[in-house]
Amino acid sequence: MFKNFLFIFGLIQLIPSLLFSQTKIVKEQLKNPAKYGVKVASGFNHKIVFEYTPSAGKHALFLKNGLRSSTFINRGDWLKIKDSVFPYQVDIVYSRYPLKNGEYHEFYKLLFNRLISLFALDPSLNDNELTWFTIQQSHCENDDQVNSLFHGIVIWYRTPKEELVLHLPDSEMNDKDAKNENKKIIEKEKEQGDYGDLVENIEAIKNSDAITDSLKDVLKSKPVSEQNKILKEHFGKVIQTKSLIKLNERTPEEMSLYKRQVDLFLKNNPFGDSVVWKVFDRHPEWVDVAVVTDWTGSMYGYGAQVIHWHLQNYKKSPIRFLTLFNDGDGKMSHQKKIGETGGIYSAESSDIPQIINLFNLVKIKGGGGDRPENDIEAILETQKRFPNASELILIADNYACIRDIELATQIKKPLRVVICGYQNGFGFNPHLVYLARITNGGLYTLEDDIENLKVETSLKGEIKSIKDKRIGLSMLNCQNIYTYDVKVKKEDIPVFTNLDIALKQPLKVEKLNLKDQTFTKVPLTILKLENLFYLNLSNNALTQLPGSIKKLDHLTELDISLNQIKKLPKQLMENKFLEYLNMSNNLIEIISPFFDHFFYMKVLDVSNNKVRDLNGLNQLKNVITLNLAANEIEIIPNNISQLKKLKILDLSANQIKLLPKAFIGLTKLEELNLENNELTVLPKYLYRLRKLKSLNLSGNPVLEEELERIRRELPDVQLIF
Repeated sequence: MFKNFLFIFGLIQLIPSLLFSQTKIVKEQLKNPAKYGVKVASGFNHKIVFEYTPSAGKHALFLKNGLRSSTFINRGDWLKIKDSVFPYQVDIVYSRYPLKNGEYHEFYKLLFNRLISLFALDPSLNDNELTWFTIQQSHCENDDQVNSLFHGIVIWYRTPKEELVLHLPDSEMNDKDAKNENKKIIEKEKEQGDYGDLVENIEAIKNSDAITDSLKDVLKSKPVSEQNKILKEHFGKVIQTKSLIKLNERTPEEMSLYKRQVDLFLKNNPFGDSVVWKVFDRHPEWVDVAVVTDWTGSMYGYGAQVIHWHLQNYKKSPIRFLTLFNDGDGKMSHQKKIGETGGIYSAESSDIPQIINLFNLVKIKGGGGDRPENDIEAILETQKRFPNASELILIADNYACIRDIELATQIKKPLRVVICGYQNGFGFNPHLVYLARITNGGLYTLEDDIENLKVETSLKGEIKSIKDKRIGLSMLNCQNIYTYDVKVKKEDIPVFTNLDIALKQPLKVEKLNLKDQTFTKVPLTILKLENLFYLNLSNNALTQLPGSIKKLDHLTELDISLNQIKKLPKQLMENKFLEYLNMSNNLIEIISPFFDHFFYMKVLDVSNNKVRDLNGLNQLKNVITLNLAANEIEIIPNNISQLKKLKILDLSANQIKLLPKAFIGLTKLEELNLENNELTVLPKYLYRLRKLKSLNLSGNPVLEEELERIRRELPDVQLIF
C-alpha cells in the first residue's frame, strides 16, 4: 500500500472540515429558514429577469414546482438520467410575487422547502462545485398571470462524452477533432447558461428605438447567435461616432426620444429598489461626478437609473462621465486576469445617443458569467480616462464580490459606494465596506448615508474589526473560505476518551474516542450523546454494530476498524450524513446496498475485508478517497467513471484481471494502487488521467510491451512495476 496513501488518509481524518466544505448547504440549516434564510441565499448567484422561458434541450432538465409548491411534478425525469450524466449548474426559478407595499420580500421557507425536495430527490446535487443561481421573474401582475410562468429548478448537465472531452487539456489532445469538440462543449454550455438572457436582450433591442427598421428586417429569421453577432458589429460601429451637441442644446423632441428609450430600457430590465434615484436626490452638493456602474445581470436596471435621473435633472445634474463594465466581455473565468479582464466602456454624460448604444453593446457582449466582478479595474480605468472628475461613484451589487480587490489601494479619490440590493437583515458586502473605508468614502443605501466608517482593515482587502453600529456585515463569502464553515473548527473541539465522564455532560460531547477499550458490544449509553458527530470504536472486540446507531443522526465520522464485524446493520443506511467511514480489518462481505445511501461520503475505507460485489459504486458521488484493498474483488463496474471527485483509489491485493475502458473517466484521480492483482493490460488513452501522480502495478503479470506503452503515455507519473 502506498505510504503516501496512508499519510493522506490520516491527514484527511485529522482535518474533516476540509471534506465538509464540499457540501453546498448544511442540512440542519434548511430546518430553520428564519435563522439561516439570508445566510444560505447569500451563497447563490442572483439574477432578475422579466420572464424565464425554458428552452428544451438534451443538456438541461426542468423540474416543475408551480408558484407556491415545493413538490416536483416530474421528479421521475431526473431519476431516469441522473446516474448517466454530469450536472454542473442548478437554477432555482421563481417570481417576485406577491409584493407588499411595492416591495418583494424573499419567502425563505418556500425556497428551503424546494431545496429539501431537490436534495431528497438527489442528495448528490448538494454540491459546492456546482454553479448555483436564484432567478427571479419580475413580470408579475396577478395570480393567473404569474401561474402561467415557469417555477421550478433547472439542472444543466453534460453527457459522459462531453465530460471526458471537456477535461482533456489542449496539451494532451492529439488531434484537431478533439480540440474542436472541447471548444464546442464550452461554447454550448456558455450559450445554454446565458441563452435566456441573450434572447431577452436581443428581443428588447428589436422592440426598441435603438436600431432602425431596416436592421430589424435583417435580423428576422436568423439564429440567435447570428443576431448577436450582427448587433455587436452594429453597436461597435455606432459608438465610434461621438456627438458634440451639449445636452441643454438638444431639442424637446430629442429629449423626449431619449427619455422614452431609457424608460423602455428600465421596463425591460427590472430592479429591486430606487436607491440610485434616492441617493442622487440627497446629494446636490456633489459636482463633476464620474459614475462607474456594474453592467452585469441584475444590475442593468440600477445603472439605467443613473441616466434616467440625469435626463430628468439635466440642467443641474453633476454627472459628467459614465463607465460601464461587464467583467470581461464574456470571457471564461480562467481567462480573467487581475487588472486585465476588460469589458470596460466609457462616455461623457452629455452624449446620450452614445450612452444608450453602450447600454446595449455592453449588455450583449457579456453578462459577467461568474459572481466576482472587476470593479477596481473599471474604477482605475475611469480615473485615467477622466482625471478631472471630483467625485467617484460606484453603483455596486451587494451580492457580488470583487475579483480584483487587491488593486483597491490605487484608487486616488474617495469612493461613494451606492449599495444595490441592500437589506437590513442581510447586511453589507464586506468588499464594499472595505472600499468605502480605505478610500475615505461612504456607503449609500435607499435611506442612509454612512460616512466616516469606524472599521479596521488589512492590506489584503479584509475587514479586521468593526466598531461602527451602523454597519453589519453580510454572510457573503468574499475570501477563499467556505461560506458555511462552522465558526469552531472540528479539530479544535475537545475529544472525550472516557465514556463515564462523557455521560455526565452528554449535550457537550461532540467527539468520542473509545478505541482500544476491549468492548465486545457497543455501549448503548452512547445513544444519549445526541450531539455526537465523531465516534471512534476501533481496535475493540466488536462482532456487530447495533441498529440503534441510526439514532446518532448528527454522525459524520465513524471508525469501526480492527474489529470482528461480519455484517453491517441495515439501519446504518439511515446515517445518511456520514462523510468518513473506516470499516477496515473486519470480516464484512456485503457493502453494495449501502452505497446508495452514502450520499455525502468523502472517505471510505473497506480494506482487509471479504467484499466481492461493487454494484452501485457509482452512487458515491462525493467520495474523494476510496480504499478497497485486500478484498475478493474480481470485477470493477464500468460506471466507476461517475466518481468524478475521486482522487485516491486503492484496489491492491484483489483478483482483478481487467479494468473497464471507462476507468479513464476518473479525471481527478491522483493516486492509483493496483498492486498484487492479475492485470496484464490497462485501458488505452491513460494520458487522459491528467492529474495522476503515482501508479503502482507491482505484483501484476504485465508484459514488457504493455509497460513500455504505459511509460510513454504517463511520462510524468511515478510508476512502480
